[in-house]
Amino acid sequence: MSSATAAPADLSTLDLGDHAHWTDGPPYELFAQMRREQPVHWSPNDRFPDEDGFWSVTRADLVHAATRDFTTFSSERRGIFLVDDVGVPLDVQRLQMISMDPPRHDRMKKLVGKAFTPGRIAEHEHVVRRIVQTVLDRFTDHDHVDLVTDIAQPVPARVIGSLLGTPESDDRRLVHWTNVATAFEDPAIRATWGDSLEEIMQVVAYIEAVRQERVEHLGDDLLSALITAEVDGDRLTEMEIATFFVLLLAAGNDSTRATYSATMLALMEDEEQRRLLVEDPSRIPAAVEEGLRCFPAFGMMGRAATRDVELGGAQIREGDRVLLWYIASNRDPALYPDRPDAFDLTREGLDRHQAFGAGGRHFCLGASLARMELRIWIEETLARWPDMRLDGDPTRIRSLFLNQYTHIPVALR
Repeated sequence: MSSATAAPADLSTLDLGDHAHWTDGPPYELFAQMRREQPVHWSPNDRFPDEDGFWSVTRADLVHAATRDFTTFSSERRGIFLVDDVGVPLDVQRLQMISMDPPRHDRMKKLVGKAFTPGRIAEHEHVVRRIVQTVLDRFTDHDHVDLVTDIAQPVPARVIGSLLGTPESDDRRLVHWTNVATAFEDPAIRATWGDSLEEIMQVVAYIEAVRQERVEHLGDDLLSALITAEVDGDRLTEMEIATFFVLLLAAGNDSTRATYSATMLALMEDEEQRRLLVEDPSRIPAAVEEGLRCFPAFGMMGRAATRDVELGGAQIREGDRVLLWYIASNRDPALYPDRPDAFDLTREGLDRHQAFGAGGRHFCLGASLARMELRIWIEETLARWPDMRLDGDPTRIRSLFLNQYTHIPVALR
């Protein structure tokens, strides 16, 4: 579906969950047709015979409306994924703040917000820069690297680890546990798991050991702040701390890793855009926003209808799964009339994108951290290797939920 000359699809029989539509990455041309003709579209999801189908919402205004109407479109009822069975029981998924509805979500966000403040993130900027520099310095004498595995994976793992106060020696297994939580669609990654529920229990045991050690020796890290966070006498429980810990791992590792990799690839593919940044680094914040718009780390988030409702001309039934497609809404011509599929850091209205959600209760708590990390990362990369170029074929994860590359071979000079 990525070809500019592809014939229009028959939307009446289309199953968007069929990976045949995703072999070259997200099917942007197909999404454009859906926005025009059926902005709320039903797919049977035949790839998962034990699951029912799903609605796809692809227009920005409808994604915005559904996101803000949490009483009709629930995060908690069926979770945020494409299917119920992701290897982690739904009851366990519902312990995550991202899979909660108010009032549970509001209470959790208020408590977590006491610890995860913009001020704390801003104070961490020098640590983030040092982490980025340390990782990039490993390749000073290299001519070739894999942008994803060598550079994009270790940076966010250490940034999140430094915030939580976990040692660098644990980064690799924490990334592995992140994959268990989010990469359920890719058989190659899933083959590296053990029993998924057993792996989750290992995560819980690890976090509890770290939490207990921190209770006895409080520090200035985020985990200590979560332990001591209090609102009107209310505090986070041990399980709530553990589930937020896992959410930070998943969001922190998957998000910036994906957007950084795809943004750098776009800059390697467009010499004019790259030169703009090399010659004027003050444009890097704009490149961050355009990277978030074009390449959001999560292709969509799932909801479930709590009642029969009409949306965008479609009649949605109570219990139906509804997927809010950010990779489609971010390229909606209603938001970006001028070449919405192009990476262009000079365009206007960059802050209108929905990469962190479309407002409402579930707007991403880590947005400021992600922006700061990406800004520093792109700046330091271009300062070292302004002529980095692609040196082979990139490969992508097999997933509708995760919008990311697994390998991008590059020549540094």
